[in-house]
Amino acid sequence: MQLKRGLGRGIESLIPPPIATAEGTDKIYRMVAIDKISPNRLQPRTIFDEEKLRELSASIREQGIIQPLIVSKKGDERYELIAGERRFRASKLADLEEVPVIIREVDDEKLLALSLLENIQREDLNPIEEARAYQELIEQFDYTQEDVAKKLGKSRVAVANSVRLLKLPRIVQEDIASERYTAGHARALLALPGLHEQLKMREKIIRETPTVRDVENYVQQFMNGRKKKSSKKDDLSTQLYDVVEKMKMALGTKVSLKSKGTGGRIVIEYFNTSDLDRIYRKMIG
Repeated sequence: MQLKRGLGRGIESLIPPPIATAEGTDKIYRMVAIDKISPNRLQPRTIFDEEKLRELSASIREQGIIQPLIVSKKGDERYELIAGERRFRASKLADLEEVPVIIREVDDEKLLALSLLENIQREDLNPIEEARAYQELIEQFDYTQEDVAKKLGKSRVAVANSVRLLKLPRIVQEDIASERYTAGHARALLALPGLHEQLKMREKIIRETPTVRDVENYVQQFMNGRKKKSSKKDDLSTQLYDVVEKMKMALGTKVSLKSKGTGGRIVIEYFNTSDLDRIYRKMIG
C-alpha cells in the first residue's frame, strides 16, 4: 500500500485546493444541507464538552457559522466531514438546515491525519484519544513512530510516550481521559511489574493526590524493595502459580491461594465497593 506521501506541517498543506462550486470559482464555499453530511468516521476525538457545544450552538444561532466546514464528496450529494466536528455538532443543536462547506478530495490517510492535526492544534484531544490516533496511523498506514512525529510536527519521544499509555489497564486509561490524574502520573505506573501493582498504585494516586515526582519515587522505592525480596513463588507448585497469575489478569486484582491438603482457599482482594462491583460483574458475567 503506497500511501506514504508528505503530509506537510499544517492543515492547509494536507488538503488540495477546493473543488469549484456550482456558482463558479469566485466563491470558495457552497451551502449544503446538514443532513447530507456524515460525521468523520476516523475522528480521533470521542469526548465533547456538552456545555461548550451549547455555548457554540447559541453563538451559531445568533451569528451563523463564520468558518466553513471542510468536507469530502461521497457519492451523489453526500459528504463526509473532514474538519470542523464541533461546528458540525453545534450547528445540528442550533437546528440549522444548511451549513457552508469547502469541498476537498482526500484519501483515508489524509482524512485521519487532518482530523488528528486539527484537534492537536486546538488541544482538543485528551491524552488517550491522542495516543489512539497515533496508534491508528501506525497500524492503518504502516507508519513508524518517527513517521508520525514528522508528519505532525512532534518529537519521536513525545509520540512514543503517548502510545505507551495504551499499555496501561483500561481503568487507568479511563482515569486519564476523565482527567482524574495526569498522563505523567499514569506513565510512571508502566515501570511496575504487574497489573496488581499498577492498580494498587492507582488507588494511592487517587487517595493521596501526589505529584508526578512523588509517584515516580513511590515506584522506585517499590522496585528497590522488590529486588531485595526472595524470588520464590511461595509454596505453590508451578501449575498453581500459573493458575493464580491467570486469575489476577482476568480479575484485575490481587489473588492469593493457600493450599491445605488436597484443598485450600482463594482470597480475592478489592480496593473499594466499585472495585468489588467490577470484580463481581467479571465473575458473574
